[in-house]
Amino acid sequence: MLARKHLGALGLVLAAFCATGPAAADPAYPSKPLKLVVGIGVGSTTDALARIAGRRLSDAVGQPVVVENRPGAGGTIGAGAVAAAAPDGYTILFASSSLPTFPHFYPDMNFDPQAALAGAGALAQGGMVLLTRNNAPWNSVQDLVAYAKSKPADSVTYASAGIGSIAYLYSELFAQTTGMQLLHIPYKSSAAALTDLMAGQVDFVFDGPTTAITQVKSGNTKALAYSAQVRSPFMPEVPSMKEAGVAGFAERTWFGLMVPRNTPSEVVERLSQAILSFVDDPGYEAELASAMHEPLRQDAAAFQHMVDGEYAQWGDTIRAMRASASR
Repeated sequence: MLARKHLGALGLVLAAFCATGPAAADPAYPSKPLKLVVGIGVGSTTDALARIAGRRLSDAVGQPVVVENRPGAGGTIGAGAVAAAAPDGYTILFASSSLPTFPHFYPDMNFDPQAALAGAGALAQGGMVLLTRNNAPWNSVQDLVAYAKSKPADSVTYASAGIGSIAYLYSELFAQTTGMQLLHIPYKSSAAALTDLMAGQVDFVFDGPTTAITQVKSGNTKALAYSAQVRSPFMPEVPSMKEAGVAGFAERTWFGLMVPRNTPSEVVERLSQAILSFVDDPGYEAELASAMHEPLRQDAAAFQHMVDGEYAQWGDTIRAMRASASR
């Protein structure tokens, strides 16, 4: 969680910008380099996707795009930095599907991402793979659910990079949907969680396909299901959660660009059109495929509509999780 002194300072900056209303658009936008803020560290799948998008955006707008990693506090530090930036389109957030969970997991934030940030367009989509230890006595999702229900509560464990992470949310949603009672084992990173899964210290984890496919092919883990509505083209042998028998579970990860809310509409439209100019390009699709993701085509309005829906969805889900945990 963000330190209170940083939150307080960020809140003052946000208040100053929000009071000014929309900025005047730069008629020559963009006339200087753009900064793309990533709320996670170098070397991650998110960082790799951001750099692919940054190169493509640079070509589309004719200006350099500098990627700046601002990791920490589950991505809220990076999001807060963009929310507090001048609303001129020169500081952009590489947003991920964890963004709509921020208000529900970080109540001490001095900014509301839904009010402070606006979508400029979607870029990519993917999903998470439900991995289990290779010596587990189950070989399907239904076997896992039946096993968990036959044992005392909390006998089955899952790992994640901590409360609020996508792996944590997917695991809790999985438990909520199937009626299992699981024990959460938090780690400092998804890599550490996967390491202990392979060592047989935990029972399952939701992991990104980039690392999952390597561990499955090497025999270190077993893949039970893919989180999205349909199978992943990169792991076509793995059933979707719906095919695996978990009705009502269909979650995809996504990435897109967001800017401060008061950014002029002309600037947002320029960014939106720039994204649309390359998102269907076969070369871009091939670059995303190297990170086990696919293009997601949505203009600024459609992307914002999707994100708004997920703020509401995750709010309902997280409140239900907390109500269940308090019983």
